[in-house]
Amino acid sequence: MENKGDSANSGLIKSVQKSLKILKYIMDSDSEVSLTDMEKDLGYNISTTHRLLKTLIEERFISQNKITKKYDIGPEIFFSWLGERKPEKYFYRVTPILEECAKRTGETTNLFIRDGNEAVCITGCESQHTLRAFLMIGRRVPLTCTAAGKAFLSHIKEEELAKLISKIEFKQYLPNTLMDINSLLKDIDTSRQRGYTIENNEYEQTVTAVGVPVFDHNGRVICTISTIAPSTRLDEEKLNSISRELMLASKKITEIMGEVFY
Repeated sequence: MENKGDSANSGLIKSVQKSLKILKYIMDSDSEVSLTDMEKDLGYNISTTHRLLKTLIEERFISQNKITKKYDIGPEIFFSWLGERKPEKYFYRVTPILEECAKRTGETTNLFIRDGNEAVCITGCESQHTLRAFLMIGRRVPLTCTAAGKAFLSHIKEEELAKLISKIEFKQYLPNTLMDINSLLKDIDTSRQRGYTIENNEYEQTVTAVGVPVFDHNGRVICTISTIAPSTRLDEEKLNSISRELMLASKKITEIMGEVFY
């Protein structure tokens, strides 16, 4: 049943108002929502809600899980949502992939988004080892000396990359931290060619990490994933194994987020 109070406000475009209420409802929910949920909680009939949802999906403000037929936020709303909401909600669908990667590598595996000159940890899965890298949701790390951060840089066009790096203040965290633009550009070029980045005692002592970008279907990097471990456990053989697992996980995430949900 429609909300009678809506008609009391003259000058309102009812369809816009209803669309925004639907959008806010989805944004505020802790999981995917169904048509029945919206009919019950918002008071809109299913046919009206379905038409509005179709428009919001077309404009990529919401997305539909083609398996469950339920709805969640879409990519357009996500990037303007980071400042005040919980972006991990957008990525919970790929958590099983991160868990599988952590299980197969035996090491902590995280997903990062970019926020300016930093990468932000959004979700992940911890290693079961007693000595391990801890999962720290919300942690911010530099782009220039971490595997997750350099994975973002590795797929920025050269002119844009040089401009971006020139504005970044280099900080010496450890002796291995790259401190000049040319060294960093060379490292990024090497990473781009092999398909993954390496962080070797550059940001944290006795920590080695491998990172790969995750793309949408237009070739844009939407996030990066990184496996982090104590340096003592990462010999060349294991590093190569981890890089393969991460690249496989990256492709799976692209497939889920690019085809199944929107």
